Amino acid sequence: MRNSLAAEITRQLRPHWSAPQGVDVELLVTRVRFSLNRDGSLSGSPRCISTTGVNASNSAQKDAHCERAIRAVRLAAPFNLPEQYYDGWKTVTSNFDRRL
Repeated sequence: MRNSLAAEITRQLRPHWSAPQGVDVELLVTRVRFSLNRDGSLSGSPRCISTTGVNASNSAQKDAHCERAIRAVRLAAPFNLPEQYYDGWKTVTSNFDRRL
């Protein structure tokens, strides 16, 4: 069930995600954690917990990558998820990269 919920969250995030452009930006992977209320709305602010793949060529894009990931979460909310599985999606950690 957890994989199914993760796939559904990703499906709802995808239309709102657009990575910044630049050299080696495709190497960046930003992890964002956010909490949701039972109605799928955000509970608090999403936050970037890590970004991997940073190098000398793309380090200037790291902050923009995080900002765009948070923006995608805010735009996707409220999420449409099955309430009976709330314990499985009340706190979400999503990876944002070029393949989202």
